Amino acid sequence: MVKNFNEINHLKNQLFADWQAIAGGRHLVGRGQQTLLAAPMSGFFASRQCPGIAIRAAMDWAVAQAKARQVVVSGFHSSLEQSVLDVLLASRAPTVIALARDATSARFPLAWRGALEQGTLAVVSATAGAPRLTAELAAQRNELVAGLARCCVVAHAAQGGMLASQVSQWQSAGRLVEWLAPVP
Repeated sequence: MVKNFNEINHLKNQLFADWQAIAGGRHLVGRGQQTLLAAPMSGFFASRQCPGIAIRAAMDWAVAQAKARQVVVSGFHSSLEQSVLDVLLASRAPTVIALARDATSARFPLAWRGALEQGTLAVVSATAGAPRLTAELAAQRNELVAGLARCCVVAHAAQGGMLASQVSQWQSAGRLVEWLAPVP
């Protein structure tokens, strides 16, 4: 019995241990299931405010990704991104959360800790020591997500917003971008 307890503690220590990796050409620090970084990922993006058609399309997309066990990477910062994360975590789908702050010093919500224990989550960052989210850090996080993803999936990018500008740059650079709702 003690052996099993020790094995469980060893596994938990591995899942919650900090690690470093090179992925998408960037040096990352993280916690959780590092092997998810080697899988093909879809990057998910949504502006802070989205029309209903984009919300519906994003939730349908999230369910499809969860059923297919497709790894999804995102900052999961906007309300719609957080809703997509809830679907992915509830279904135990493989997920990579890219933080704009240091992943090794962040406190994780209970749902994240459960997914870490289940081995279905990795939390990564390329930033060390950033105490608050700024527009610049959010842009860097989006670039990290886009760099890790084989395809950028956009539910909605508000016209004239930072995300719309980044998506335009990604498309100009030849990155694969899929829109879930009609572009305004």
